[in-house]
Amino acid sequence: MNRENDTEEIIVDVTEEEYKNDLARGLHEDEVMKAGRHKFRRGGFLSRHGVTSAPAKIRISVDIDPDILSYFKERASDADLYEAEFNDILRELIETEKNLSASGEIRHS
Repeated sequence: MNRENDTEEIIVDVTEEEYKNDLARGLHEDEVMKAGRHKFRRGGFLSRHGVTSAPAKIRISVDIDPDILSYFKERASDADLYEAEFNDILRELIETEKNLSASGEIRHS
């Protein structure tokens, strides 16, 4: 299988011999690429469906009381993962407030 790499397009050339070898190895016809040249666009699915990715995390600086930090470090399964604990608790708070707000039990000013 020969690949030509480009940032926008990937081209995969499959020979008849490679195709037959894959079938001989027990792969089903639907699981292998047929012989010939196949062109794929990188990120094509996302761009066709209007999906854009946001940064996974945003770095901020926050002053936290020592006892709060200790609590989250103790709560985390690994002391280095306490930031994930912050995220989890804040996400739960957001969901709880959304649910309470939707039910009319909480109002924001």
